[in-house]
Amino acid sequence: MNIPADIHARVVELTDRIIDAGQSGAADAAEAGYDELRRYCESLAAAGRDHPFLWETLADFTGDDRPAIALYLRALPLATAAGAAGYAASICLALAERHSNLDELDAARDYALQADAFARTTDDLPLRREISQFLLDHSPAADTP
Repeated sequence: MNIPADIHARVVELTDRIIDAGQSGAADAAEAGYDELRRYCESLAAAGRDHPFLWETLADFTGDDRPAIALYLRALPLATAAGAAGYAASICLALAERHSNLDELDAARDYALQADAFARTTDDLPLRREISQFLLDHSPAADTP
């Protein structure tokens, strides 16, 4: 699933702005950049140009796990409807990580297993390794002393 060049360029511009502001300690500027990215995502969705890349990226830049989960859940059906297994795998892995942060281990494992199923249909070996490592690190055996 290709990302339209204009969307990709604008998202990169906005995320670079957020990163630069965060690295320089300008929290207000980082927050303003995040808000602008959110508005951009919403405007494209309203214009019929929705794309999982938008919501996954916005979720990636969302500090709080619960709101991030909601954004990933907005991206996931877009990815699955488009048959974009790589996006779906990445989104499910991010959902697994966010649920793990919240100690929601059953949900984390469920999303990691979904990520693994999607990733198996891709040739993205680094993503497949990352998912496998998550599953190993979060297996019931890893929880025992």
